[in-house]
Amino acid sequence: MNKKPDDLIYGVDDVPPPGALLMLSFQQMMLLFTAATFPALLVREVGGSVDIASSMVAMTMVAAGLGSILQALRLPGVGSGYLCPNLCGPSYLGVSLQAAWHGGFPVMHGMIVFAGVLEVLLANIIRYIRFLFPSVVVGLVVMMVGVNVIAVSVTNFFGVAYAFDSVRGADLLVGCIALLTMVGCNLWGRGALRMYCLLIGILVGWGAALLLTPEIRSAYEVLRSKPVFALPVYDWREQFRLSFSAELAVPFIIIAICGSLKSFGNLLAAQKISEPDLKEVKMKPVANGLVADGITTAMAGFMGAMAVDTSSSNIGLAAATRAVSRWISVVTGVIFAFLGFFPKVSMMIALVPRPVVGASLIFAVSIMICTGLKEMLEQPLDQRKIYTIGIAMIFGLSTQFVPALYAALPSAYQPLFQSPLATSTLFAIIVYQLFHIDQLKDAFRRTHE
Repeated sequence: MNKKPDDLIYGVDDVPPPGALLMLSFQQMMLLFTAATFPALLVREVGGSVDIASSMVAMTMVAAGLGSILQALRLPGVGSGYLCPNLCGPSYLGVSLQAAWHGGFPVMHGMIVFAGVLEVLLANIIRYIRFLFPSVVVGLVVMMVGVNVIAVSVTNFFGVAYAFDSVRGADLLVGCIALLTMVGCNLWGRGALRMYCLLIGILVGWGAALLLTPEIRSAYEVLRSKPVFALPVYDWREQFRLSFSAELAVPFIIIAICGSLKSFGNLLAAQKISEPDLKEVKMKPVANGLVADGITTAMAGFMGAMAVDTSSSNIGLAAATRAVSRWISVVTGVIFAFLGFFPKVSMMIALVPRPVVGASLIFAVSIMICTGLKEMLEQPLDQRKIYTIGIAMIFGLSTQFVPALYAALPSAYQPLFQSPLATSTLFAIIVYQLFHIDQLKDAFRRTHE
């Protein structure tokens, strides 16, 4: 069992009291619901029915819940043993749409299984390349985990889906109320007030939205038509049918690599906040975490769900609340998977107002970015490290500043340049080794001693 650092309320192996465990798990689950609309968005884009959309949302919740449990349990060879929940993020959205347009949902699900298997295979080589991840690279990756979520955080905070949509004053006020409540409880609160700061902020912001934006109340009318309990299956034969397309192999290989890089960064961040006294990265739990991530992705495909992977926002929340117990992830996964069978409950929480979602993400991301900065600056920066950080950040951030530039690349390479996290990680690894080529032999030898 790992010794709990003094600045944590609940360490990675601590089991919080039942009441606290339930509240902390529910708080983590609220962030998972921020991505609950991606499956519905995908089905709508390809012309699928409401029944298919509802089923895919529910199955994706079940897959994400099971993946969160698997990641935390620390089984032999599988699972990091850290608080690192799964959600349905945007990483696989583009290639999943491409596959669904190409050959329908059976092709999409088959290719997701293919990508998951690749992620498991990639995990097996991680432990042999520890020398590629010195502290400056780890810190940069952790910081970019937070940067990667800035766009979706800010657009939601202003209550819009896209940057060019008009902003309403009421939405901005709701976002500010929610964010200030979260930060205020975290800074000046004590005990439960500080530990449940996100949940309190969400409830206060939700209440403000109901008062200031009446149309929010009308959105909940859809709950009347939803059953209390339902199996998330729209067609027992069609939903679980898998197909493979050789034409889509290259895009899915690339997205599997990018997904592994993203999860690698998330697992490094989870390790850093759970065991801050570590002098160097422990590669075994990271590799086991990548195995769990790959298994979960493949499982999602088999279940007729969208791909799921690790969540950076939840890691940031754990850092902010100083509660990093892996048992929080287990209970979060159980509840999230269970709610997949209760359409009314899951739909209600999925309808949390956009500004409140944005405030939650900004709150969590702030901690993540500063954790990475702290890691990078723990040691003096020489010229090699300065250029490594600068070049990797410039190219990583350029994917958000000038995305049209990378849109002109061949489609097979575009996934490498769609995310600041994947791009900066790739550049940081390559550039650091290039600038330390005269020291590479000694580092490789030390890794295998």
